[in-house]
Amino acid sequence: MEMIPSSLAGAVRAPKSADFAEGVAISASILCLIHCLALPLLLAGSPWLSHALALPFDMHLWIVLIAGPVSAWLLLTAARHQRIGVFIAGLAGLGALVLALLLPVPEPVETAMSTLGSLMLAGAHVANWLARHGPGQRCA
Repeated sequence: MEMIPSSLAGAVRAPKSADFAEGVAISASILCLIHCLALPLLLAGSPWLSHALALPFDMHLWIVLIAGPVSAWLLLTAARHQRIGVFIAGLAGLGALVLALLLPVPEPVETAMSTLGSLMLAGAHVANWLARHGPGQRCA
């Protein structure tokens, strides 16, 4: 097996699986923002849609159960590469999403917590991706 010279180590791209997972995580965060912000406005403007688009509460649980492990894996990767700020921001965002799901808070508070969590998580994923692909990158 051929070893990569240390002078080329910074030129090694991150694994495709990490790029794909990061893209999925960023897309999921954007969809969450659309769901949290645009859907309530759409439903307020067209109340008949609330019956046509009735989404079960369990949907939020399943989204967190699926997105949580993927995000945790990517955040742990960031922490292993000394991107502690990315790790903390992502962990706080993921925590806000979980708390919004579990705490008995009024709907506006839940929306605010979910929106903030989604923004923090998306920002952490973007920062992690940029750190892996920017100048002086390290293999992810």
